[in-house]
Amino acid sequence: MNQSGKVLTVVVVAALGLWGCAQGTSGESAEQIKRLENDCKVLKEDYRSVAAARDRLRQQVAEMEGDKAQLQKDLETHQALVKEHQSLVKERDDLVQQVGARTTERDAVQGQLEQVRKGLRNLLGQTEAAIGTTPVPAVSTTTGAPANKS
Repeated sequence: MNQSGKVLTVVVVAALGLWGCAQGTSGESAEQIKRLENDCKVLKEDYRSVAAARDRLRQQVAEMEGDKAQLQKDLETHQALVKEHQSLVKERDDLVQQVGARTTERDAVQGQLEQVRKGLRNLLGQTEAAIGTTPVPAVSTTTGAPANKS
């Protein structure tokens, strides 16, 4: 074999090899490329949906933090009102106790006054009995202008 025959053999084998490789892989490669492109589209859609869900969740977290802050304010206001209510209840109870004490004092003084009245009536009755049936002259006081003195 001469050199040109060897070159021709190498060229023919190389051409057949290339032709064979192109025949077997071109159909599979096109299908594989289409499958990979579809997978890429699906992954992009999945990424967009996950990113949208992430954004919605971040917004919900921000809203919940705002709600939490508002609830915290409401709680503090409520606790302040409860403390104020407790102090008002205590003040009311103190006032009720004071009214009860004053009522007891009033009743005691009223009882003493009633005893003094009874004692005065008794003394008046004894005095009238001692004087007899003589009526006591009524004392009249006139406040007029003094008589003319010349």
